[in-house]
Amino acid sequence: MNSNVGSPFFTDFDINNELDWQMSRAEKYCIINLLQFLKPDVAIEIGTFKGGSLQVINEFSNHIYSIDISEAPRKFLQVGFNKVQFRVGQSHLIIDGIFKEIEDKNQKLEFILVDGDHSKIGVKRDLESILAYPHKNKVTILLHDSFNPQCRAGIKSVNYSNYPNVSYVELDYITGSFWHNKSYREMWGGFAMIVIDPNMKGEALNLSSQEHLFRRAYLSSIHLIKDPFHFLVPFKQKIFKKLGLRQKTDIYTDF
Repeated sequence: MNSNVGSPFFTDFDINNELDWQMSRAEKYCIINLLQFLKPDVAIEIGTFKGGSLQVINEFSNHIYSIDISEAPRKFLQVGFNKVQFRVGQSHLIIDGIFKEIEDKNQKLEFILVDGDHSKIGVKRDLESILAYPHKNKVTILLHDSFNPQCRAGIKSVNYSNYPNVSYVELDYITGSFWHNKSYREMWGGFAMIVIDPNMKGEALNLSSQEHLFRRAYLSSIHLIKDPFHFLVPFKQKIFKKLGLRQKTDIYTDF
């Protein structure tokens, strides 16, 4: 989502405007106030990109782990984020080790922002890796772009009944929108929220409060045409690389 979607924005939080924060106003208000309330001992961000949301996590958390598939966040952000440990790799493969490391240090993981792989399978892998771990305390999870059909499908594909410690699932904690640029018919943004509670007993509250809005938007979106061909994305990436052409993800090298 274009960073200018979040302007003007009124807050006491000291925003670093040099960091590209690709969230809407509603999402920014949400994450600032949520983290100000939670004040996590340990927080994890999956998908750091240019550090927009990391600045908020860094302000209100004692210890932070940033996970990204690119070296760029560590290279360009490490100086300004001394509390952050930057880890490079596929999140679903390395996050279990981070969970164990946090426990070994007798720290408390209390917040996770998932904003990495936006494919259905990528979101599902991240979620299942998080939920499968035997967390010992309450963990609040925000998943960005829950209004995007691929991300939403990944969130919905998880069988939450397999994870008895999940107490709350809401796909539309913050509602997304059409993308605010020339490809406005793409659906992006929104926060899903999942809460892990080891003291949970019974079935989780599972909501998608704006499902009707999502379906109506989907019928007017480009995703009707685009998503059936999503399986071709890996082939496109290989072709672009072979031909030396740039992709949107190449922005990682343009800090």
